[in-house]
Amino acid sequence: MNHPPRRVATAAAVLLTAAAVLLTGCSSGSDGKGTAAKNAPAPSASASVPAPDPGSDSAEPTAPTDPASDAVPSGPKVPEAELTPVTGSFTKKEKAYLSGRVPRGTDPAAVLQLGQETCDRIARVAEVDKDAAIGGIITGQIGGAKGAVTHLCPDQEDILAAAATGFADGSYTVGTKAKAGSVVVPGTYRALTPTKDCTWTAGTKTGTAHKVTITAGTRTFDSRGCFAWAREGR
Repeated sequence: MNHPPRRVATAAAVLLTAAAVLLTGCSSGSDGKGTAAKNAPAPSASASVPAPDPGSDSAEPTAPTDPASDAVPSGPKVPEAELTPVTGSFTKKEKAYLSGRVPRGTDPAAVLQLGQETCDRIARVAEVDKDAAIGGIITGQIGGAKGAVTHLCPDQEDILAAAATGFADGSYTVGTKAKAGSVVVPGTYRALTPTKDCTWTAGTKTGTAHKVTITAGTRTFDSRGCFAWAREGR
C-alpha cells in the first residue's frame, strides 16, 4: 500500500525547539561521572539531536530502528581492564557503560562523553516535550539510548521503556513479538508529535485519528505523517 509523501513538519518543529534548548544548556551533567569526560574531545555535530528538514523530501520516514537495540561498532574493543582515562578515573557505572563499547585506538573518555550527552539530550528534550524524546529514540534520532540510560541515567528509564513499545512511520507486518520479522503487535497506540496530515491504514481500515487500535488478526499496518507511535496501557 502506498500513500503520497508527507512531511513531518510538526515533529521537526518540536525537535528543533528541543535542539535549541540543548545548544543553550547542553553539558555532560549525568550524576556520578568521573573526571575523565572533562578532558575528552568534543563530539562531532552529528551527536546533536537531528531533526527532519520540513522543506525537503528527506523528511519522509526511513526504515525505523529497534528502540531496544544499542548498536556498538564492530571490531576489536579495548579490554575492560585497560579502560583508564588519561587523568582521573572512571566510576563503576561509567566503566560498565564503556565495557565492550570502546574500539581499539579510541579514547574511552570520548565514548563516555557521548553517552553522557545522550542522557542530557533525552532529559532536555523530555523537558520540552516528553513525546518528542520518546519519538526521538523510536526513530533513531536519539541514538545509543539503551546503553546510556541503563548505565548512566537510569532516571530516564520511563522514556526508554515507552520507546521500547513503539515504532516509527512506515509499513509493517503485524504479529507477535516472538515471530521473526514482526515489529508491530496488536494493541492501542498513540501518535507522537503527528502532523495534520497523519494518516494510517490497519489492514483494510484507514484513518487520520492520532490514536489507533490494531486488533488481533490485522495483518498489516502503514502510517505516514504520524512520526512515531507509542503503545498505551503497556
